[in-house]
Amino acid sequence: GGVTVRLASAIEPDWLLDLFADALAETTEARWNAQSERVEVVTRLVYDRLVLDESRASDAGREDAARMLAERALAAGWDSFAEREPVERFLARVEFMSRTFPEKEFPLLVEDDVNESLARLCEGRRGFAELREAAVARGLLEELRKRLSHEQSRLLAEMSPERVTLQRGGRQVRVNYERGQPPWIASRLQDFFGMTEGPRIASGRVALVLRLLAPNQRPVQVTADLAGFWQRDYPRVRRELSRRYPRHPWPEDPLKS
Repeated sequence: GGVTVRLASAIEPDWLLDLFADALAETTEARWNAQSERVEVVTRLVYDRLVLDESRASDAGREDAARMLAERALAAGWDSFAEREPVERFLARVEFMSRTFPEKEFPLLVEDDVNESLARLCEGRRGFAELREAAVARGLLEELRKRLSHEQSRLLAEMSPERVTLQRGGRQVRVNYERGQPPWIASRLQDFFGMTEGPRIASGRVALVLRLLAPNQRPVQVTADLAGFWQRDYPRVRRELSRRYPRHPWPEDPLKS
């Protein structure tokens, strides 16, 4: 079943270049190296099916390399290259703005937008290591931000802040955004003494949901009606917490504290 060659003669590639230049072709192929998680671009000089020369290309096939890297990266999932929480948080903030300010025509950014942003980061790169470095360095978020206009970005920062300052003591707390849910903050119950209302955002349109924490950092109440909590639930909560945490202040009238 084999082939026996009884007579052969060496051929120099230069002879083919001189005699059969029209029959020669140069090909560029991008292929995936699973071990190194990297696209390799190979350039070949071919006569018929005979490879005369082969080399790894540095600049050739950039578009093919970016396309193949994007395919492999998307198959792995964008959260293999960047932390999910900051991206989800950004998407939730944009959704909040779209829901709260319909007149501003904020876009709804979804998973497809994240995938397209990751694909853009693949341009000019060849491997997962480069892509992770770019994405982790806030590159993926920056690509997502480019989908907003300058005015929309300004409104996002102003109306959907990442932190708010509490009236009592000037303590700053993080605003938590989740898609499909109202934004909320969490802080110690004592941080809200003397307040009848929690912070509001979006130019006063939205009252933040409050997670009032006991000294063990667990919520004892979740509410957007702080005044109602003081009247209806605080006496019961005060009795329970004062027994468990006697060293902490639990005034009978929290509004005068």
